[in-house]
Amino acid sequence: MYEERKTNYFWLILILIIFLVTLGILVYYIRFRTSITPKASTLNIISVVSISNSYLFASPIRAKASGDLIRVTVFLLDDEGNGIFDKKVNLRVLEGQLNIKEVQSLTDETGKAVFDVASSVVGVYTLEAFTESTVLPQKVKVIYD
Repeated sequence: MYEERKTNYFWLILILIIFLVTLGILVYYIRFRTSITPKASTLNIISVVSISNSYLFASPIRAKASGDLIRVTVFLLDDEGNGIFDKKVNLRVLEGQLNIKEVQSLTDETGKAVFDVASSVVGVYTLEAFTESTVLPQKVKVIYD
């Protein structure tokens, strides 16, 4: 009976070890092999900007006109969805006056550029992003109350 219990413990420990190793491999794969952000496989500096893949967004889209900041993020991507590195991005307001601060106007390895905008005047403002001769067709509206 003692030998039978010893054998059962052995199999239980073996199954537990296999489970933990499998769990470790799964966690590693999920953590280091998958991502929801665009990636540049190499420092992608020669690719052409894809206006259908590139985009911009603001967060939050509404703020107080007393100087609150709205962050505008632009992603420059190529036709395969890879970020384009080291491109100068500009942001402009189509109507009205906003204070635009370039937080990171040169894109990083994911193709991301970041701006902060503020206004002391109440209104709705439309922003667009461009680089060199390429203007992104998508616009973003921000509201200052």
